[in-house]
Amino acid sequence: MSNLNLAFYSYFFGSNDNPGFAIPIIENLKYKCYYYTNNKTIFEKLKETNWIGIFIEKEFEDDIYSCNMFGKHLKAMPQEYKEIKDYDYLFFFDSKFPELNEKFIEDNIQKYFINDNKALLLRYHPCITNHVMYEFNLSMFQPRYYNERERYYNYIQKQVALGFKDIDDYHCATSYLLRNMKHPKIIELNSTWYNNIQECGIQCQISFFFVKQLFKNYIVPIKERPFKDINTTLYY
Repeated sequence: MSNLNLAFYSYFFGSNDNPGFAIPIIENLKYKCYYYTNNKTIFEKLKETNWIGIFIEKEFEDDIYSCNMFGKHLKAMPQEYKEIKDYDYLFFFDSKFPELNEKFIEDNIQKYFINDNKALLLRYHPCITNHVMYEFNLSMFQPRYYNERERYYNYIQKQVALGFKDIDDYHCATSYLLRNMKHPKIIELNSTWYNNIQECGIQCQISFFFVKQLFKNYIVPIKERPFKDINTTLYY
């Protein structure tokens, strides 16, 4: 396949002690890869890789909530970042991901964006099926989510009261997002999700559970992982 107008991006905001402190391997990717960070150690390490490091001069009040919420804007709203906003296709992925399978991503762009005009591709959640409360309950094992449990619970109850379903056809993981930035609905989808993240909190898979109900015709959930080693146990 000839080169697509595609870019990859990831981010890390926080201190050296934050568990997200990682740089994914991208040595074999032929497309540009952008890494956003406020961490000077990470930024210096990026210079030894093929990543294009984007340093953001920003200090946070804590190493859990404020830095995480700042990253959610980048995750949900790539159209507002000058380095990546003009690409036709964007692949966001978690900074802890193992090495990616570039052909897998190209093939899915061809299949779902070029041939079928979808807006967003992401993965079915590997262990949660169709109930948002399963996501809520599983989140409670992580202190950063447990500490905001009332906020998540109240958000869920509000969405159900507004007419959204708490049991749906499927549930998604948002650790990777393949976007068709040319699609007429993608900016609305991005913005709607970010508005819900701001209300719900940093557990963005809870908010996406409801947002996807508004955009189902434009979203493709798949079972496959986009890794070079499909048998890796480094990431679910």
